[in-house]
Amino acid sequence: MIAVGAIGERRRTYAGTGTRELFVEGDGPTIVLVHGFAHPADSWRPVLNRFAEAGQSAVAVDLPGFGAADPVESGPWLPHGDLFLSEVVARHSSTAPVVLIGNSLGAVLTVRAAASPLSLPVAGIVPTGTPGMGWTQLVRAGLICNGRILTTITGIGGVPGLVRGYVADQLVARLLYGDRRALDMEMVRLLTSHVHSRESARELLARAALMKAEVDAAPTVTGVRCPTVIVHGRRDRLVALASSERLHVAIAHSKLVVLDAAGHCPHLDAPQDIVDIGRGLAANPRGQSTPA
Repeated sequence: MIAVGAIGERRRTYAGTGTRELFVEGDGPTIVLVHGFAHPADSWRPVLNRFAEAGQSAVAVDLPGFGAADPVESGPWLPHGDLFLSEVVARHSSTAPVVLIGNSLGAVLTVRAAASPLSLPVAGIVPTGTPGMGWTQLVRAGLICNGRILTTITGIGGVPGLVRGYVADQLVARLLYGDRRALDMEMVRLLTSHVHSRESARELLARAALMKAEVDAAPTVTGVRCPTVIVHGRRDRLVALASSERLHVAIAHSKLVVLDAAGHCPHLDAPQDIVDIGRGLAANPRGQSTPA
């Protein structure tokens, strides 16, 4: 179940985009959590709850165009995402450089922020399920981004909406989770609430295709100097492990952690592992070794 606990909520504006921010109070440096495509900041609640219990300062924001954030204008999204995250980092690094943990699209922004020529105050990064350097056969075949699965399910005529929603939820749960024991259907329903109609599914998947093309076309990031722990779920059905392996090679000092039972969203399958890695970097941001 999605617990609320000590998680607070507030409105903020970054790079001209109004957004919603979830946060927990605690000791610094602040850990900034960056969600993936089409997800809201709420996808980090399992991690935020554990940070609250540990007394660790942390914040998760809705990225532009997702969750409760303002919509974005047409055109390339990544440059706006970069500027948005740079202002998030600046806001939360007043006392110490932040640690960035990102998933999927958020992982791309996290790596780009660490490599930014602006020399952002980033103490360490944890990119998880990072796309751009390798996709699974499911994605390469176009079954996800072209929408052949989800739009078919959500558009079946004569089938009650509740049934279509249930089938969509089960499909998304299989795509995001790797460990059925960790499956939280309340979280899944939160993440799929906007794709239970054919029209909304088509709109979202059209955005996904554009975003995939933009991520694929982006040059390989270089110049990451802060401590880096790359995390990948071995059961990821969207991004191939090869993508994280190539990122590991590109960031020579990085550490690669493969979670055998996790899927595309390790923070959902193994939130405690993500918490431990993030807190390890927060406690020793410039150390020579990184947590396993």
